[in-house]
Amino acid sequence: MDAKTSWETFFKIMIADEHSAMRKYAMARDLAEEPELKKIFERFMQEEQVHAQLLEAELLKLEKKGF
Repeated sequence: MDAKTSWETFFKIMIADEHSAMRKYAMARDLAEEPELKKIFERFMQEEQVHAQLLEAELLKLEKKGF
């Protein structure tokens, strides 16, 4: 495996991890009964979404550069 494939794989794994975390926080939010706790999990879920978007954008930049 070359360096390009390794970095692409790394970014794809990290993106998948962020999406997985989003699903877990969504599940926790849906199970929580207290409104404040629901808000906390919603915020965490949104933060993970931002992380995924950042990683996806960086991966696209690297792919365009041919890295």
